[in-house]
Amino acid sequence: MSSFSRNEVRPGQALPIAALIFTWALVHLSLILFRDIAVFDADLVGPDSFMRMLRINELYQGQGWFDGTIARANAPYGDILHWTRPFDLLVMLLALPISLVTGYEQALYVAGMVISPLLQLATALALIWTLRPVIRPAVWFLPAVALFLQPGALSYSVLGRADHHSLLLLVFVIAAGFILRALRNPMNARPALLAGVVTGIGIWLSVEFLLVLGLCLAALGSPWLFGERERAAQNKWFALGLSVVLLVALLTERPFDRLLEPSYDQVSGVHFLVAVCCLLFWRMAETYEERGGRASRLLGRTTLLVVGVGAAGLLVAATFPQFFAGPMAEVDPRIRPLWLDRVVEMRPITPSDRDSFGKFALFFGVGILSVPLFLKILVEERSTRQFWLLFFVALASLLLWIVSTRHIRFSGYSEIAFIMAFAVVLDHFLGWTGRIASDFTRGLLRGTFLTVMLLGPVIVGCALMSASKAKDSAGQSLEGCDVGEVARYLNSDARWSREPQTILTFIDIGPELLYRTPHAVLATPYHRNGDGIYDSHRILTSRDEPLARELMAARRVDLVLLCRSPAERAFFADPDGTETLYLRLDQGRPPAWLEPVDLPPGLSETARLYHLAQ
Repeated sequence: MSSFSRNEVRPGQALPIAALIFTWALVHLSLILFRDIAVFDADLVGPDSFMRMLRINELYQGQGWFDGTIARANAPYGDILHWTRPFDLLVMLLALPISLVTGYEQALYVAGMVISPLLQLATALALIWTLRPVIRPAVWFLPAVALFLQPGALSYSVLGRADHHSLLLLVFVIAAGFILRALRNPMNARPALLAGVVTGIGIWLSVEFLLVLGLCLAALGSPWLFGERERAAQNKWFALGLSVVLLVALLTERPFDRLLEPSYDQVSGVHFLVAVCCLLFWRMAETYEERGGRASRLLGRTTLLVVGVGAAGLLVAATFPQFFAGPMAEVDPRIRPLWLDRVVEMRPITPSDRDSFGKFALFFGVGILSVPLFLKILVEERSTRQFWLLFFVALASLLLWIVSTRHIRFSGYSEIAFIMAFAVVLDHFLGWTGRIASDFTRGLLRGTFLTVMLLGPVIVGCALMSASKAKDSAGQSLEGCDVGEVARYLNSDARWSREPQTILTFIDIGPELLYRTPHAVLATPYHRNGDGIYDSHRILTSRDEPLARELMAARRVDLVLLCRSPAERAFFADPDGTETLYLRLDQGRPPAWLEPVDLPPGLSETARLYHLAQ
């Protein structure tokens, strides 16, 4: 007898929900206490958080809804971010109840600090609902707790990280829940429509969600291809929900004079065209099924699929030829080797040494242990109604794992897919061990199983990964300056606070300086700011002093800040080891036209600040 549940909810779940919330709070408290997250210093975490809160503050202070310009980035020209408004609006809405006890600007800051942990909790609660079609109601607790242990998902959900990726993971879980419900009953169009709506919201948040769109289309389309004629109508409703949301996104994000302007890194008419192509194909497939009778078999469906997808692909390629190059199609090629290919979240996870094996085990251990057992269950269920639901979980695990090994930023998606597979395996394992008469044997087996599956990857990964701290030439630890302290100094010293300065500094420092000070910077870690990234690198790696000074003058640079972190030194390092402007400044040997600025005690040991002489 199948161990899978239907939709009933077991009464008396308040205590497990409370335990789940307590576990979530305990995880984040542990991160504060043991991972040195500077929450008590009221710090946001990471460049994206500072830039996001700057963008939200500027919207609150009157910047136009359609205006994504950060005027003080890429100085003196400004830069346009590729982010969209839903996450901004969510932070502002969360700030409303907080503003009842404090000013709204302070409430915005608090909302930015807490929004990602709250979204993680919402994701765990949504996961309970998502898993109902594939596991018994009593089994949800441990899979939900497992979400809190996944490093990829957790990294986007820590206190202080105001990042839309935490919202994307929630949207993914909800979309998966609707897809599972659609796969359960081919005659039910409502969950398919809602899955399309939610997937459209995901693409609105970030075009990286196109990956999830492909997954959903493959999961809903496969049953149709192999004989379930009713799936054509179901897929049509999915595509309709998707198209409607993307149309709303276009009207919300773009003024009418730019409505059809193509953009590959942000929701645009490009993605709306893809959705409409999906809608037209499935409407055509529905007509084919209505009129095809017994002739609508595998060969006919395969032919229709090949012709339809080929025609849609040719249409998209002819209209927007760069679409198939991906969201980074328009990135300045000069910054790819300098920066983009070296961004941590864009790098692969491939086991090649002890440290990379540890990272691989930490991020993918649950999947490595769960998926082989899950595939056995999938084969056993191949003739049941549950097969296509389990097929979706298997497809998600495989596809998202492949993508995550190439780009670590997608690991949160694969971890959620692995948790769904783990939940099914756990359900079957508990059912099997439930038939064991000995309480001791049953408890021993269950305890060992859960320890290996949930804690094993963490233990093995952390044991293999080595934590090393950067050292300077004297062997002292050197992790870089405190940017908050630098900002306080710049805001308090009359020489720099009288009027905005333009600061040449490391790319990752830019957003925090923009948020904390009224000053401008050149480089920010966003791919649209190609000129700012390239010019910053070109100036500080230059061996030609007149050229460097000329470029600084063109950019109206007033100050040069070195934070001397390992990442900064690696970014400006010369592969030939020759003396560059950065090396001279780092060693305290500036050219005559750069004047050293005396910094306060404690800051002068880690930072260097120079003023461009007029």
